[in-house]
Parts: sequence; C-alpha cells; structure tokens
Amino acid sequence: MIFGFLKRSTAELPEVDEKIEAASDLVPRLVAPADLPVEPTPGPTSDEQLIIDAIVEQRSQLLQNLPEEPNDESPRFDASKWLDEQRILLYVRANKGNKEKALERLRSTLEWHCTYRPHAITPSSMRTEGATGKQYVNGFDKCGHPLIYMYSHRENTRNQEDNLRWVVYTMEQAIRSMPPGVTKVTMVIDVSKYTMSQAVPLSTAREFLHVLGSHYPERLHKALVLSPPSYFVVFFRMVSRFIDPVTKGKIAFVDVGGERGKNSKHDGVWVDILDYVDAEMLQTDAGGSWNFTYKQNAYWPELERSFYAANRLEMS
Repeated sequence: MIFGFLKRSTAELPEVDEKIEAASDLVPRLVAPADLPVEPTPGPTSDEQLIIDAIVEQRSQLLQNLPEEPNDESPRFDASKWLDEQRILLYVRANKGNKEKALERLRSTLEWHCTYRPHAITPSSMRTEGATGKQYVNGFDKCGHPLIYMYSHRENTRNQEDNLRWVVYTMEQAIRSMPPGVTKVTMVIDVSKYTMSQAVPLSTAREFLHVLGSHYPERLHKALVLSPPSYFVVFFRMVSRFIDPVTKGKIAFVDVGGERGKNSKHDGVWVDILDYVDAEMLQTDAGGSWNFTYKQNAYWPELERSFYAANRLEMS
C-alpha cells in the first residue's frame, strides 16, 4: 500500500523560509554532521551473542499473530525490519541476559507497536504539543547521541494522553536522528524555572516511565538536569522509586553558570555539561555557545522532512 502523504515529491516537502534558513540559531540540527565523532554501542559479548542467536531462532513465533493495525493511510509497522539483532541486543542487556524475559518484553513491544502505533504519529497531529518547544530533539553530544531538550515551564497542555504521545514521538524522532551504530539519547532537562504547579501528576509520571522502560530499553545514555531548585529534588525523590537503579545512575545535575561539578572534588551527582556536549553543539541556555531559539515555524519543516524521509526509506 502506498500512503497518501508518502506520495509527495521532494519538491512538495515543506520549505524553510529563506530568512529563517539564513539564521542558523533558528534551524535545528536533526541530522548528524558527517565529521561528528560517534561512539557506537558496543557489540554483543560471546554470551550475549548466544542469547541473540537463540532468540533469532524463535523469530517466527515472536512475529506470529500480532494485532492487526487499522486499515488507514498511516505508516505501517514493519515488525520484521524492527526485530533486528541490534534491537534484540538492547532487550537482552535490559534483562541482564535473561532470554525468557527478553523474549517476553520483545513480544510485548511488538504488540504495543501494533496497538499504540508510535510510527503512525505524524508531525501534523502534534503541532499543538510542539507549539512552545517544551520538548524537542536538537543536536548531538560528544559521542553522537541525539540531544532531547525538555522544559517543564513551557508546558502548554494538560491532556495526559497527548503529552505521552509527544514524548513517544520525540523518542521516535531521536531514533531517526541517530547516526549508524548509535542507540542511545542524552536528555537535557531544564528545571531551573520549575514550580510545584508544573509538576507532572504521579500517574502520568508512572506511565511515562513505564513506556520508556518497557518499550525503549537501553536508550538512555545520560540525563542532565539543569539548575534544579530545592523543591524539584522533592518531586524527584517521589518519582525516583519508580526508576530502575541503573537508569537512576545515569541522572546528573548541572549548575549552569555555577561551579558545582567543575572540579575534582564533586561527588558525581553534579557534573560539568561540557564534559558531555561540545559548547558549539550545546544551546546557550544549557551552558553552551550555540544561540539557538526554538521557533515552531522554523523547527517544524525540518521535523517533517525527517519524518517523511524515514517513511519513504521504510517503503523502499
């Protein structure tokens, strides 16, 4: 089936206004530069490869009798393509080499893709969620991991389902932006203007963590939390009990404009963000030198280009 929105020619793709294109601080970086240093995810150990091989032998059972997607013009989930050895490796590692648990979680995610359909979430359906720049992909860290910026004070909706869909869409975009061999993301989370009134309900936080933990395992490289106020720590402690200990160990605080984390005496909780992201690739509000400003009319055409290009590749 050839989908209506995938029939558009390159000439029909959304164009960036010339004035916007000339202003480099408005155009996002969703594609890794050719000279970007990349640290690929380490390949499987001999023990992990044995487990992967055993799972591959059960591939047909994993793909059998998956839920049917609605017969519409949205992109279809290519389960066979999705279930490659690199992705199997992520599930093997997330389950500490337990083959049965990895099989169970792989099957669960395959079914989730058919029912929740993250691949079918389009940029046009997310325009409201993306209006303020509360969360978006932009740039890469020193190892080639895409950066996801998150700003709690830019929250503009209270629909929990749409909020979650935007989180899922952003994760899918980050995966589309990954250079070959890269499987993880780095999150830059600005809570410097955080207030308790902006706190995500615990039910939403639990669902958010469930989706990321269940269906995007081994995807987090680092979560860098910018200038957290003291009351943010209270909220963090409330939700941290739902976070896997390994994931919790990837979370660090950044004192933007301050000194915590910039000397050898820090305890590891506070870090220097420039140890992880080059200054010219990091936005100024996060402590870098890139004076990027989020404007939806500049960001959205690039987001659409990435979405349409990825789906054309899947159809080829």
